[in-house]
Amino acid sequence: MAQEPWENPIQKEKRLGSPLVETSPFVFQEKLYLLENNQRFWDIPGAKPGHKFHEDKVRIRDLQTNQIISTPLKNHGFGTVLTWEGKVYVFAGDYGEGKPWRKMTEITMTSSEDLVNWSKPKTVLRANDDEYFFNTAVTRGKDGFVLLYETSDKKWKPFTFRYMSSSDLEHWEEIPGAVYGVDKYVGGPALYYEGGWYYTLYLESLQPGYETRITRSKDLVNWEDAAEDRPFVTFNPTHKNIPLINPDISENNASDVELCYFQGKTILYFTGSDQTTAGDLQRATYDGTPRELFEHFFKAEGQSDIAPKHQGDWLPVLEAGTEGNGTAIFSTKPLTTRPTESQLAYQERQLGAFIHFGPATYIGSDMMSVPAAEIFNPNRLDAEQWAKTAKSFGAKHIVLTAKHHNGFCLWPTETTDYSVKNATWKNGKGDVVREFVEACRKYDLEIGLYVSGGDKHFGCTSTPDPQGERKIVGDINRYFPVFLEQLRELLTNYGEISYLWFDGAYDPFGWDVMDPETMQPLGTAYGDAIHNMVRLLQPKAIVMGGTKPDVRWSGSEQGWAAYPLGNIVQPGEGFDKWVGPQSAGWIPAEANLHTRSTWFWKPDSDKTLRDLPFMMNVYSESIGRGANLLVNMTPDTSGLIPTAEVKRLEEFGIAIEQTFSHPVANYDQPENNGNTIYTLTIPKNQATNLMVLEENIANGQHIKQYNLESFDGANWQTVAKGLTIGRKRIHYFDPVKTDKLRLSLVGDDSKMELKSFTVYQAD
Repeated sequence: MAQEPWENPIQKEKRLGSPLVETSPFVFQEKLYLLENNQRFWDIPGAKPGHKFHEDKVRIRDLQTNQIISTPLKNHGFGTVLTWEGKVYVFAGDYGEGKPWRKMTEITMTSSEDLVNWSKPKTVLRANDDEYFFNTAVTRGKDGFVLLYETSDKKWKPFTFRYMSSSDLEHWEEIPGAVYGVDKYVGGPALYYEGGWYYTLYLESLQPGYETRITRSKDLVNWEDAAEDRPFVTFNPTHKNIPLINPDISENNASDVELCYFQGKTILYFTGSDQTTAGDLQRATYDGTPRELFEHFFKAEGQSDIAPKHQGDWLPVLEAGTEGNGTAIFSTKPLTTRPTESQLAYQERQLGAFIHFGPATYIGSDMMSVPAAEIFNPNRLDAEQWAKTAKSFGAKHIVLTAKHHNGFCLWPTETTDYSVKNATWKNGKGDVVREFVEACRKYDLEIGLYVSGGDKHFGCTSTPDPQGERKIVGDINRYFPVFLEQLRELLTNYGEISYLWFDGAYDPFGWDVMDPETMQPLGTAYGDAIHNMVRLLQPKAIVMGGTKPDVRWSGSEQGWAAYPLGNIVQPGEGFDKWVGPQSAGWIPAEANLHTRSTWFWKPDSDKTLRDLPFMMNVYSESIGRGANLLVNMTPDTSGLIPTAEVKRLEEFGIAIEQTFSHPVANYDQPENNGNTIYTLTIPKNQATNLMVLEENIANGQHIKQYNLESFDGANWQTVAKGLTIGRKRIHYFDPVKTDKLRLSLVGDDSKMELKSFTVYQAD
């Protein structure tokens, strides 16, 4: 069989019309930024390279808004960036004072936790005698950090790369023998550590022209270059009209490539031009991770990539997961202290609906039994009734049990006969998931799917033991590709999915599940591969549960969340917060509630419906404590939600509306950063007994305490006090009549942002 020819998988996207040369894309707090080295002479018509170089800047651009948000360093050049443990570090060459252009002998470092406030610049490396610095690059390596810099040392060719090591990013030591480029022209470097290899991107001189190539090393001493016919990025001679030079000159350069991983793709920036006056900034992408991209350049001819890309029938590769004994496998990633865009959208929705529906509906609500598929026959199924019922109580999304623990699939999957294909309903031609998603879209509800990892029909689950003691049941390696294909079908056949709900119960892919013979934890490899598939196929979807959760369970199926409630899970807290100890960072909580005595409908269960006071108390003890709430709905054997349940949920929605639709007074001024005291004027001395507070969680959670006081004409008296606010805090207190209320906050003073402060008179 003929071998497939090697192809470069990098896709050039566009020229950006910018003269920038050295740029570094990076991700911080789930957003994409670009570090830019701006040379002042570009802004001055007719200026020559180096003119006013003391005004050169290293600056940060928000690529979503295309705005410059800060300038970490001035009078510096050749800057690069590293994100590590919640901070962004910028390294650059210092021009100093009284020195010629680009005769740099010091490298400076500054850092920031918010990209606005930067630490005092510190010199972290000084050149040897008769040596100057040029470009730099920094990466987290095997046992610490590695810094590469271009040197002018005369014993080698100009721009040869030298490598230094550090354990703290401040104190650097030369790595003996760690150099690259002593026998050829190199330049414009970038440095990465992936899969046990140090990869360096460098500029190759073609005489004429320049292109970027790639080399790798395990020890930074012995190097393996990619094949000569595999340039990493090369130039396009049809490009003309390059910034700041003669428009007739053709591009003959592709240099200064740097990259990062963002939302399922590797994002690359590089410059074209002709290596003279300025650059021609360009962007490219690769549909996969940097590791996959780098390894592509070193694979044997005809060899497939180590990890297939998101193309066609995509399946993730199972890689080694987190190791440990189930109690000491902590995350080593930087702690995220703000929500992602998708997490924030999820938290803003607050209230959602759950739908439990399947064979358990037909056998007295026994979710662990596996009856014949023929039993499923909802002959009056009306997904629009489900959607309208959810809307009636204010739900913003619905989660459907597409597959529960028994393994029955509510869509016509190709993976098993245990699905709607063999149901009596619609002679096997129906698709509950299809009708569900269409109804959600019609009624403007975000779509969520519950997919059980455990599958009794297939015969692969985990035991129902407590966390840390669960054991695998069945052949996980035979079942794993079946589950992945089921997930792929759901994520590719129904359009955009907003929410994936992975139940921890009976889940063979859980972080704590053990081999029953060796009693050793299986680790997170299976769960991580599942998460990676979701990220690539539905990058905006929020994931509840699994080994890398975006949302965690509050610990209650009765609809409450613990208080005080923090959105950030600290390293080591995971076990107590219903996530694995490998998980940390911004992971908000969700409470769920079955409105009957069971999750699935069963005969004569209308009498077990929760009453309205209970439902309103649940609202206050979940959403009112900063969590989200998922309220269950139970279609019966006909496929309709019973009338009594529809009525109760409508009453719930009316009660919420009546309680919170007529404020007595409110403070709603978003520009209040740093304020700690807020005063409300109460019209006509009306009585109040309910306060609702909201924090601007887009910028994190920083309020630690609050205190509400009423004014009696002479003195202030405390009427309510509490701790966390987060997304929302609902606080009832004894009724007071006053013309003034005062709210005081305690927390991270400079970061606290109160989004709203409202009081009501509630029944």
